[in-house]
Amino acid sequence: MSRTVISFALDEASIDRAIREVRQYRRTFQQKLDLLRERVAERIAWSAAHGFAVALADDRLGEDAPRSDVRVSVTGDGKVSVVLAEGEDAAFIEFGAGVADNGSAGSSPHPYGAELGLTIGSYGKGNGRKRVWGFYDEDGTLHFTRGTPAAMPMYRAAREAAEAVADLAREVFAT
Repeated sequence: MSRTVISFALDEASIDRAIREVRQYRRTFQQKLDLLRERVAERIAWSAAHGFAVALADDRLGEDAPRSDVRVSVTGDGKVSVVLAEGEDAAFIEFGAGVADNGSAGSSPHPYGAELGLTIGSYGKGNGRKRVWGFYDEDGTLHFTRGTPAAMPMYRAAREAAEAVADLAREVFAT
């Protein structure tokens, strides 16, 4: 947005015109802020979706580890945008599971893991405290795993967007 100057004389008609111009500027400015918010959310969602797509769902021993099944979307009410990662693997991929790839039990490689209570070995039966554990899939086949490395796609996407927000703002407000 280019610099806007609103000039007026000290008469009623000129002041009324200036008030209308200020109100229009405020509406335009709010529209630009909304667009910026949407662009930041879309950037986070795109980057996070890519991060989830390439992350391992678990570190199965002796097998090709499956890729994650996480869907990333943007939703909101016009005033707030929410980037949402949905899927049964989302938390494991974001915060990690298992001591083999993520440090000691009770710690978290994620900057917000401990604060959110998402520490290694704290979920379910605490199997993540073990170096290796097994689980049965829906077909009854036993699989051994060392857990999931903390890929942190949402955290990394938010950091990338924060670093790019000034450039995004320049793009949005330049028009």
